[in-house]
Amino acid sequence: MRQNLFEIPVIGTLVPGYGLMLMIGFLTSIWWAARRAYKSGGNPDTILNCGFVAIIAGVVGCRTFFVIHYWPQFAAAGGPWEVFWSVVDVRKGGMEFYGGFVLSAIAIPLWLRLVEKVSVRWYVDIIAPSAALGLSIGRIGCFLNGCCWGGVCDQPWAVQFPYGSTPQMSQWQKKTPGSELPIDLMVKNGAMMIPIDGSVFMYSDATIAARADKAMQAAADREAAPQGSAERNKAQARLASLEPFYKIGLAEKQHGLSVAELRALAHQHPSLPVHPTQLYSMLTALLIALLLDAVYWRRSFDGQVLALLLIIEAPTRWLIETIRADNPHDTFMGLTVSQTAAVLLTLTGVTIWVLASRLPKRSPKAEIWVPEEPAPAKA
Repeated sequence: MRQNLFEIPVIGTLVPGYGLMLMIGFLTSIWWAARRAYKSGGNPDTILNCGFVAIIAGVVGCRTFFVIHYWPQFAAAGGPWEVFWSVVDVRKGGMEFYGGFVLSAIAIPLWLRLVEKVSVRWYVDIIAPSAALGLSIGRIGCFLNGCCWGGVCDQPWAVQFPYGSTPQMSQWQKKTPGSELPIDLMVKNGAMMIPIDGSVFMYSDATIAARADKAMQAAADREAAPQGSAERNKAQARLASLEPFYKIGLAEKQHGLSVAELRALAHQHPSLPVHPTQLYSMLTALLIALLLDAVYWRRSFDGQVLALLLIIEAPTRWLIETIRADNPHDTFMGLTVSQTAAVLLTLTGVTIWVLASRLPKRSPKAEIWVPEEPAPAKA
């Protein structure tokens, strides 16, 4: 797990692994689809345009699906502004693939028919292998981000995520045997004992210590200011922006440990070993992408490749969901929301296969693209 891969010099901006892999997946998929279109007589510019439609629909759909699924945690963020910001802030992940897939599957055919005015069946077949490739690369981002993790296991290929990661904190909250934390990694905040925030350890010890001092000073200023005063509100705002570092400051004060000692102690308490379901998904999606690309050049009718994507990918997702630990089994017949979506998508794939196989093998609108000749230069 590595949520932030590196820091951009000078401007000091952290580059998240999840976002970077999404970008690489998008660009690679578009390049592969455009190459496939060019080799088979399609228009690469049409693929590029579909790519922009897909990235907008994909992000909106993925996030919307996730927000709907986990709405209570967003509703609890605070006031309207806090709720809105928690909904649109995707820097730490919070996407569900099927939401983006479904919205893109609606938006792209509409774009092809209404704007590009080309064969929908042909171009979705061109795009289908690239959709699987994009999913495969995106799952690497999930692994770096620490989301979409699997259940506890003792297989030799099991992985452990660091202290403070979502898998580790989830196991601690569920009181999974073996996930207990030492008192030195907990701080007393009011009447509660809460763990320190592991996200701070991406920074150097000196940076953590300096920000912890600022957080403790903000807390002292808040307590010293009159109730309801502007000074108290300003101190509270400073403290809120430094909340993870405030816990470090409390831990230093309550347990007498330095930042370096807290870091070393946190390093000794990663998550329990779990199935690397992100990597399972990455490998299966990659194999599906290669299979679909091979089928594309041998397809019996337009629309077959898209139908095959739905028929194959959805059951593999259903199986992987059985060993994932992050999605609650809260929908029809005790399935996860993704398993329910997988069943519906499989049925959709079978329906597309049956209907498309009864249409002309090659869409009447599947015209070979001929590049325009450049205008002659004026003398």
